[in-house]
Amino acid sequence: MGTGDFICISMTGGAPWGFRLQGGKEQKQPLQVAKIRNQSKASGSGLCEGDEVVSINGNPCADLTYPEVIKLMESITDSLQMLIKRRLDTPFLFPEDQSHPPFLHLLGYTSRLIVTLANQLMD
Repeated sequence: MGTGDFICISMTGGAPWGFRLQGGKEQKQPLQVAKIRNQSKASGSGLCEGDEVVSINGNPCADLTYPEVIKLMESITDSLQMLIKRRLDTPFLFPEDQSHPPFLHLLGYTSRLIVTLANQLMD
């Protein structure tokens, strides 16, 4: 992964979330947001096309295949939290119904998960 910011995106209410992913371990590509639907939960959350997905509900994604990611996403019933990495040159698009950025923050991940994620970044 290159230089960028880590951001936590949160959505509630269950699927459909309104975004499509691409990549995965078997494709030797980072898991990324490929498309965001207009007027969706994703478009209102601050998620951007091109964001790299580091974890989904605390599950690191670096070693997951695309089918494993889909299975994980299908298991989520109400609340979705994604730790994403956004390249510094990615423009932030304000959610459609807000005049200011949503409250984006890093969650209180455990130190073990932070170390795991940091090790993945260094590989």
